[in-house]
Amino acid sequence: MASSAVFRLPEDQQKEYLALDRCMYCGVTTNLTDEHIIPLGLGGRIILPKSSCTKCGGKISPVERTCLRTMFGPLRMYYELPTRRRKERPKTLSLRVKVTADADWSYMEVDRDVYPFFILFPFLEIPDELARVMREGDRGAKVQTLWIRGASFRDGITAHLERLTAALNVREIMPTATVSAPDFFRLLAKIAHAFAVAESGLEAFDPFLIPMICDADTSNAVQYVGGMRQEEPASSRLHELAMMQWNGPLQEIVTVKVRLLAVLGTPTYFVAVGKRR
Repeated sequence: MASSAVFRLPEDQQKEYLALDRCMYCGVTTNLTDEHIIPLGLGGRIILPKSSCTKCGGKISPVERTCLRTMFGPLRMYYELPTRRRKERPKTLSLRVKVTADADWSYMEVDRDVYPFFILFPFLEIPDELARVMREGDRGAKVQTLWIRGASFRDGITAHLERLTAALNVREIMPTATVSAPDFFRLLAKIAHAFAVAESGLEAFDPFLIPMICDADTSNAVQYVGGMRQEEPASSRLHELAMMQWNGPLQEIVTVKVRLLAVLGTPTYFVAVGKRR
């Protein structure tokens, strides 16, 4: 069964800021590495040089790796997004199938070019820091509802599943997808913090997000990370990043708008990065 991909994703904007020459997380000035603000594995091409030390980078890399390999893994292969280990990409992926109506679910290896998958993004409420409210109950990184789309196959996900079911000679197919809410919140926090530092400098604000990014403390995630619970049109750009300008009391809150894979019509997120000095 031949590949059904219909288009290539547009390239992300390319930009390199001036070197920061200190770690944007802990402040040290040695053992510094360059930071892709949006991970390279999602096609990110905005770089802040000499801005993360190896120790802090070691805390953040597993978060990006989890999101890139689990939440976005099939999508990255489908759209051939960048990887530093292209030769290690599997040629097939395990698909859950029922061979007959009364059979148990089992797994079958399927060529990655035709592997059916869903694109999942959490729908989130506006962060409490911006809504000027304090939600009761669990304030950690939790997801209640999801934005869900099938991959952009030529004739749609439903027709693709029907053709693949026939080609594999099985009764039923069950595509699967994964979202790790704490890791996704931390990824958004890292992107927003890095972008705010690149745009405004380390001295421009008192940061909110260092414990979440570096110490995996998502116990108060809804205070600073949230989004828009609504459908939005697809963008012409791969990703969207912007500093938000507020009026009134919110002027003191440094906020970044993040929309990953915006060209696919994904949700928008708002991250309260810090308090303006």
